[in-house]
Amino acid sequence: MVVKINLFDQKILSSLNSFFSKHNNFIYRFLAEYLIYCLPLILVILWFWGKTEKKVALRALFSAILAWPILANILGHLINRSRPFEISGVKELIFHRPDYSFPSDHAAAIFAICFSFWFSGYKKLALATLIIGLVISFFRVATGVHYPTDILGGVGVALVAAYLVNLFDKPLEMVYNFIIRILKILRLA
Repeated sequence: MVVKINLFDQKILSSLNSFFSKHNNFIYRFLAEYLIYCLPLILVILWFWGKTEKKVALRALFSAILAWPILANILGHLINRSRPFEISGVKELIFHRPDYSFPSDHAAAIFAICFSFWFSGYKKLALATLIIGLVISFFRVATGVHYPTDILGGVGVALVAAYLVNLFDKPLEMVYNFIIRILKILRLA
C-alpha cells in the first residue's frame, strides 16, 4: 500500500514539476508562495463586516491555529517526511527550507478556514476559500515543495481542527466574547 501511494505521489509530482520547470513563470511562484496571504485579508474584512461575522472570523482563526501550528506541526515532527526536492529528483522552483513535508501547513491552514466557514453556514465564503486552497495546493505540488498526499494530509488535519472548534463552540463563546470586548476597548472591533 505504501509503495502504491509513493508511486502515485511521484508520478503526479514528476509530471507537474517537469512541465512547470520548463516555464519559469512569476505567476505560479506567486500562487504557490504568496496567495496564502489573502486569507488574513479575508478574515480582517469579515471581522469588520458585521457583529456576527466577528465570531465567524474568530472561529476560522482558531481552526487555522489548531490545524497549522498545533496539529500539523505535531504530525510533521512524528512522521518527518522529507520534502520532494530533497529526495525525489524534482526541481525546487520556489525556495523552501528543508523541513518536514507531511502534512502541508498551507493546506492545513487554508482548508481549516474553509471548513470553519462551511460549519458556520458561510457557504459562499467556504467555496471561495476552497478555490484558493485548491489553487495554492496545486502549485505547491507543481513547484516541488509537497507531494499530493501531503496536501491530502493537510486537508484531513484541517477537517479535524475545524470540526473540533465547531464542536466546542459553546465553551469557546466566552473566549470569543472576551476577545471582542478587549478589541472594542482598543477600538479595533
